[in-house]
Amino acid sequence: MTTKKTALLIIDVQKSAVGKSKLPQKIEKLQAEYKYVFISQFKNRNSPLLKLINWNGYADESLAFNPAKKAIIFNKNGYSSYLPEMKNFSEIHLCGFDTDACVYKTALDLIEHGIHPVVLKDFCFSSNKTFHQIGLKLLRRNIGKDNIQ
Repeated sequence: MTTKKTALLIIDVQKSAVGKSKLPQKIEKLQAEYKYVFISQFKNRNSPLLKLINWNGYADESLAFNPAKKAIIFNKNGYSSYLPEMKNFSEIHLCGFDTDACVYKTALDLIEHGIHPVVLKDFCFSSNKTFHQIGLKLLRRNIGKDNIQ
């Protein structure tokens, strides 16, 4: 019998992304439920998004919560938070910002690398509720409703 190896991936929960959301505090507590935690931080410098769509968001790149000591923190400058090191996991639970962009793209990338994504919908959000709901709708369609918890 194979044991399922699961990790938590916290995507771009940075001060400039969260506004007045209470989500960072919830995510900070959530880390304790996992043995393995990955945390991505979006860095807009030299980002293809800056060049392509002139998106100059995430001015404050610092995290909006205290990462667990066990967490692996890494920088990215595009939508996906996938890392090759994640291939060691059979399932990765996703949370963070933005449901309709980085969370969505990462979930699809995990599938393409043979990893089962599970999106923790109560621990995700977007710049507004409409985008969040659209992201969840697309995720249900593309990764299956049973993989949204």
